[in-house]
Amino acid sequence: MTFNAVEAADYCKCHPETIREHIREGRLKASKPGRAYCITLSALDAFLKDLANNQLQTSLKSRSEEKCLYINEKMACGMLISQHRVAGELDKPLALKTSKKHKGSTTN
Repeated sequence: MTFNAVEAADYCKCHPETIREHIREGRLKASKPGRAYCITLSALDAFLKDLANNQLQTSLKSRSEEKCLYINEKMACGMLISQHRVAGELDKPLALKTSKKHKGSTTN
């Protein structure tokens, strides 16, 4: 079964110029024996499958990037909190040493 651009547009539920644009850019395989494009059913089905796969891949990338940002933000917050805890623990022994009086000092 073959379609022209208008019939292919009806099949794909889009505008005929959109079909022609996809053909010109090489995303949809078609022949042009005369003035009109000739598109096979298998070419249309392959095009629609590729289009759906590309949209799915794009959405997965987007969700993956969002998830990575969320994880990185949580890690950054966790690192800041743990760095403050470590700094506090290290400051405790130093505070004890500096609060003691030196042997040679005199008090008035």
